[in-house]
Amino acid sequence: MQRMLTIAATLLVFQIGLVMLFYLGETEQKTVAPDTPFFEMKADQVTALEIIGPQKERVVLEKSGTDWIIQDAYGAPAGDDQVNALLNKLAELKKGFAVATTAGAAKRFKVADDLFERHVILREKDQIVGEFYVGTSPGFRQIHIRKAGTDEVFTVALSTFELETAVPPWLDKNPFKLNKEDIVSLSFPDFVLQKKDEKWQMEGLEEGRETDSKAVDELVNKVTDLTIEAAMNPQETEALFAQAPALKYSITRKNGTTAEYRFAKAKDYYVLKQSERDIYCQVHKIQVENLLKITRNTLVKKEGSEKPKEDTNNK
Repeated sequence: MQRMLTIAATLLVFQIGLVMLFYLGETEQKTVAPDTPFFEMKADQVTALEIIGPQKERVVLEKSGTDWIIQDAYGAPAGDDQVNALLNKLAELKKGFAVATTAGAAKRFKVADDLFERHVILREKDQIVGEFYVGTSPGFRQIHIRKAGTDEVFTVALSTFELETAVPPWLDKNPFKLNKEDIVSLSFPDFVLQKKDEKWQMEGLEEGRETDSKAVDELVNKVTDLTIEAAMNPQETEALFAQAPALKYSITRKNGTTAEYRFAKAKDYYVLKQSERDIYCQVHKIQVENLLKITRNTLVKKEGSEKPKEDTNNK
C-alpha cells in the first residue's frame, strides 16, 4: 500500500511538473534588443492599409497620390493626418519582451490566425510589407500583438480604437476646408463679393450703401468650413442634380482657380457636388439652410444703421 502511494505521489509530482513546464514554456519572457523594430517597413512606403475585425468586418484605406481614400466607400476621403499618424506609430513600434513564444499561446492572447481582435495588412502596391494580429489588452492603451508567420507574442503601446474597422471613424469630415485668406471672390445667384485691399465689397452696390463686413465674415466662415457626413453612391445621387440645385455658388482663390458648389435636396439632408472632387457628399441640412438664408440684403448695411453720435460737448 505504501509503495502504491509513493508511486501515485511520484506520478502526481511528475504531472504537475509537466503542466508547469508547459505553462512556463508558453509564458516565458524572451528578451530581445529593446530597440529592435517590430516591422522593417517605413511609414511612407505603405500605399494600402487593410484592417479586419473578429467578425470579418473590414476597412481598406488606399493612397491616391498624396491623399488617402476609403476603398468601397464611393471615393470617401480618409483623414490623412489620422492614417499617417497610425503608420508612423506602427513603423516606430519596438519588440521589447515576448510574453509568449509558442503557437498555443496565440489563441490564449487572441492573436491566432483564426481568433483575433484585429488582423492588419500593410501593403506597398502589391507587396505585403507588414502583417500582424492584435488581441487581448493587458492594460490601458496596451495590446498583445503577433507578427504573421511567427509565434512570439508581444505587448505594445497601441489600442483597437486606433484600428477601427468601420468607415465613419476614418472619414475626413473636412475635405472642403479652405484658408479664408486665400479666397478673393464669392459668387452667389443674387450677389457677387470681391475682396479688394483686404476688404470685402459687394459688386454693383448702390451709391450710399455699404457692405456689412461682419455679415460677410460670417458667410466666409460658413463656406470655408463645410463638413460632410458621408460619401454617397453616385448612381443613386446623380439624378438629384438633373433639376436646378437647391443652392449653388462658386469661390475664386488668389491663384485664380475657381470651384463650384452645388447642393441637391434629398430627404432630410443635402448632397454636395463640388467641381474639384469626383465624389458626392452628404451634408447636414442645417449647414445648407443657413446658407440659403443669406441674400444680398443680409450682406448690406441697412440705411441709417450707423448714425453719427451727437456731440454733447456743445450742448
